[in-house]
Amino acid sequence: MNWGKGIAITLALFIGFIMYMVVNMMSTKIDLESDDYYEKEINYSQELNAIGRDKAFAERPTIQLSGDHLLVQLPAEIELTNTVFFLRRPNDENKDMRFDIKGTKTFTLAKSGLEKGSYQVVLSYTIDGEDYMQRRKITI
Repeated sequence: MNWGKGIAITLALFIGFIMYMVVNMMSTKIDLESDDYYEKEINYSQELNAIGRDKAFAERPTIQLSGDHLLVQLPAEIELTNTVFFLRRPNDENKDMRFDIKGTKTFTLAKSGLEKGSYQVVLSYTIDGEDYMQRRKITI
């Protein structure tokens, strides 16, 4: 085999690889974190304030992975209102979950009902009209 054939074969393989990558990338579905991204960006300072209040709060709720469950433990002495628990899946918004926690101080979610992978856990709650928020990344 001479140099010309080798270069032509290498060039053909390279072009085939690039075409495969283009087709593969174009067929991959990409979800944005949210549809109202710019509106959320404007209100981001309020989220940062809520996270700061949560970190400074002595009786803050806990989020734990224990055995076969995801456990959210709310403080018993303090009355929390508007308590919302989010599980966000970064690669598929159809697998996002939202739970309103009412009437209980312990919320459990079976890990068997969740697909393996990475989640962003967001717990937001209100005490005396002030918003608080916790964010955490977990892997199941």
